[in-house]
Amino acid sequence: MDKLRKALPPLDTLIFFEAVMRNGGFTAASSELYVSQAAVSKRIRQLESWLGTPLFERGARSLVPTPAGVKLAEPVAMALDYLQTSLEGIKSPVKPAVRIAANNAVSVFWLFPRIKAFAFSEASCPVETVVSDDPAALLASDHDLAIIYAAAPPEGWEGAKLMDEDLAPVLSPECVESFGQNPQSQILLDYERYAPDWINWDVWAKRHSTSPLARLPRKICETYSQSIGRAIAGEGIALASCALLQDELASGALVALDEERYSTGKGYFLVKRSGRSDHKQVTEFASFLARVNK
Repeated sequence: MDKLRKALPPLDTLIFFEAVMRNGGFTAASSELYVSQAAVSKRIRQLESWLGTPLFERGARSLVPTPAGVKLAEPVAMALDYLQTSLEGIKSPVKPAVRIAANNAVSVFWLFPRIKAFAFSEASCPVETVVSDDPAALLASDHDLAIIYAAAPPEGWEGAKLMDEDLAPVLSPECVESFGQNPQSQILLDYERYAPDWINWDVWAKRHSTSPLARLPRKICETYSQSIGRAIAGEGIALASCALLQDELASGALVALDEERYSTGKGYFLVKRSGRSDHKQVTEFASFLARVNK
């Protein structure tokens, strides 16, 4: 072992050298290795000192390998590749992560609590989440699964409905009594529509023009989630998707005005690309989400 330590340079200098040769410079290599350019330069000079010969000609705007650098590049790359392949062949396999996409409201109120429950289950595996209110971003090709709001899975996708959407005005228990005595004592907690199929108080009012709620003043919140949070805090009435907020409704943190409830005819679907071959973890996670929602 002592003989090998003296006969070989530090392994990290060879890793830095290979990255510089493959990327064509110190800057690109430093980005790949997540270190500073100075750190890359230091390792290369350390290797050059150990070899006793320069590996690069350093110009003002270019970095050119010397004949020694060119000669060393291929055997170093081959040796590192062989070492990596050998180590991967014996290390314990890691369960691949499941990548799932959903919009902000679904993620905050429905998905994240269920990911926590999944993490405690026997089928637990790493889960990566992508949160976006852009419907197109939810259907990116690199997602294993997506939860979308729709009437049916789009073309090229398949899946099952997790829940129907029933909308209802909701408010805190403390506000229910004051609303019953004087509806004008409350305000509507509204939010901007960032997708054409979103339903906010403007859309709701067109379908419920005779409701006393339609004449209440409004306060614009930054997000749908914020409107729900403010309703829980007793600051007004939010328009809630009852399926997403089943935990808050069951706990009594929010109370639904059931006489104003209605179904949109749409729902939330757990989908994947049609014909896609899934690894075991994707199937188990999808089954878990479908099961815990029943």
